Amino acid sequence: MDKFLCELERHRKVLEEIGDKIENKEPYMDSVKEYLPSLNEMTTAVLELVQNPQIALELNLQFYMQVLNDIVYGVENEDSVFLLDVFRYGLLEIYNYIETELQGRECYE
Repeated sequence: MDKFLCELERHRKVLEEIGDKIENKEPYMDSVKEYLPSLNEMTTAVLELVQNPQIALELNLQFYMQVLNDIVYGVENEDSVFLLDVFRYGLLEIYNYIETELQGRECYE
């Protein structure tokens, strides 16, 4: 689980860096496109966690899928404001929730 949490932290940092680039009006689309393959891997890992009965992570998959669809929309339309919102108030919130839930469970093990 520690490996997953470290990877989650790495993803959070990448998203924060992309968000900072967008806010500072710096070129950001290459960073987003570079991030997409690892986002795909993280999505697979998150879905595996949700399906694992030993972990029993409660995550609204409909919301998660909507966030992913919003990212696709933002990339396709190169909409920096939309991407910033979906990263900060969508994906980062999901990652923060997962981290909090998993760390809370480790305290009780």
